[in-house]
Amino acid sequence: MKSKNFYSLTDKAYGHTKIMLDAIPMCCLLWNEDFEPIDCNQKAIDIFGLSSKNEFLDRFFDLSPEHQPCGRRSRETAREYIKKAFETGRAQFQWLHQKLDGELIPSDVTLIRIKHDERNIVSGYIYDLRKSEIALSDIRKANDRIKIMLDATPLCCNLWDKDYNNIDCNQEAVNLFELSSKREYLDRFFDLSPEYQPCGTLSSEKALAYIQQAFQTGRVRFEWMHQKLNGEPMPSEITLVRVKYGELYIVAGYTRDLRELKATLAETRKADERTKIMLDATPLCCSFWDENYNNIDCNQEAVNLFEMPSRQEYLDRFFDLSPEYQPDGALSIKKYKEKIKEAFETGRVCFEWMCQKLDKEPIPSEITLVRVKHGEKYIVACYIRDLRELKNTIVLLNNLEKIAFTDSLTGAYNRYYFIENAKNAFLNTKENEADSCIILLDLDHFKSINDNYGHIAGDEVLRTLVKTVQGILRPYDLFARYGGEEFIIFIPKSPLSSAVRLAKRIREVVANTKFTYKSEVITVTISLGVASRSEANNSFEEVVYLADKALYRAKNNGRNRVES
Repeated sequence: MKSKNFYSLTDKAYGHTKIMLDAIPMCCLLWNEDFEPIDCNQKAIDIFGLSSKNEFLDRFFDLSPEHQPCGRRSRETAREYIKKAFETGRAQFQWLHQKLDGELIPSDVTLIRIKHDERNIVSGYIYDLRKSEIALSDIRKANDRIKIMLDATPLCCNLWDKDYNNIDCNQEAVNLFELSSKREYLDRFFDLSPEYQPCGTLSSEKALAYIQQAFQTGRVRFEWMHQKLNGEPMPSEITLVRVKYGELYIVAGYTRDLRELKATLAETRKADERTKIMLDATPLCCSFWDENYNNIDCNQEAVNLFEMPSRQEYLDRFFDLSPEYQPDGALSIKKYKEKIKEAFETGRVCFEWMCQKLDKEPIPSEITLVRVKHGEKYIVACYIRDLRELKNTIVLLNNLEKIAFTDSLTGAYNRYYFIENAKNAFLNTKENEADSCIILLDLDHFKSINDNYGHIAGDEVLRTLVKTVQGILRPYDLFARYGGEEFIIFIPKSPLSSAVRLAKRIREVVANTKFTYKSEVITVTISLGVASRSEANNSFEEVVYLADKALYRAKNNGRNRVES
């Protein structure tokens, strides 16, 4: 019997686990194989403004609008994602939730398949994106204000015919380049660009290529370096649009002077500094990668997570912050560069990764790589989430489960676990399915083994017996220590004849197995009793009772045999 201290420690560990789960700053819930939510943490209640976990579980599908923004029905789409997580182990996606009052909650959802009581369940983690959406909304509003100002600015406009002749312009074109007349603008158009563009291409060739593209595709927009006749540079944005002119097509070109915008962008760098301060305060390690796999910047949390002395050392020694090989055997440097390349190509990639501190302390992590525009190029933003707390919680839960449901001597399931699970499976057997069977087995003359060789030898015999029997059974057969030297097996969806054949095979294999202790061979045989459900004995307890009677007959009829 376990001491009160043991159960106190177990309850305390469970309490600590519950506190940690409820304190996680995101909604967590569990799904069973029937796509039913079965549990959640306190954050789930708080985010949706509910009164209890039961209300959350009962009304979960009310916490999404009928249709997602893509037009698909929420309930059906949610089931597809949960099914994907059960099949592949993981699913991550964007989702639109709502409170019961209709307030929308944009979310990032991660579903992870985990093992629980020999069955798979899916753990769901919902990250509230409303603050992120507010920040993005502010950025969009700023962009909209800039666009309104730019659209209200008079634009330089000129027209090109199919032979690439500049045939007309407006007065703003004359004013913008400080010319004397429209004719001067049209005659000297190619003098209003430097000989070469900043990319190194000849301006005249590149301009004609863009006009040709506009005739073919209907529209093209690009940045261009113009100049006045005195050589003053004029960075511009040009939009070329194909339009119908009589029976023919021409291309209209709109030149927007970007000099003020460039100056405005310089002013916005101050705002960028404020953004950088907020980024440093983000509780996620963040860094940036260019297309040449150079780690070009990071936030302060990256320095803090890996206990580095400075940002520069973090950037210089990034690949020292992973073991040489990942748990799957892949070379860390090669695999990480492959993931960065994938992010540049697809826009986003998320994966688990094993990081480490410089002292080799492991840091299991989740990494999200996102392609973002930076100036004229793309870079990849890397977000590293520390999973140590989550991993430790999972290990703790697995250890608690093992302690609660297994026999400490043999490693087989204990009697309590067997009765709970076998009885449920027994009752769930459908009428048109094969009957489930019970096999009871007992070691013959086990007391003499203890008397002749000692209890340590007897314990070793029991452990060897369990390994031997487990090697014969199917993965879904349930095997447990029933008490002392007696063991029980639940054989689902199997006729009595098949269960008897299995019992005879077990008896034969055990009889031919060498049980040794300190180089001494111990003769071990077992007796087995088999029973199945029938109309006369329909309960689980009655089938166990009949198996026990059959075992008793096997003992009385000479042992080392099977009776049914």
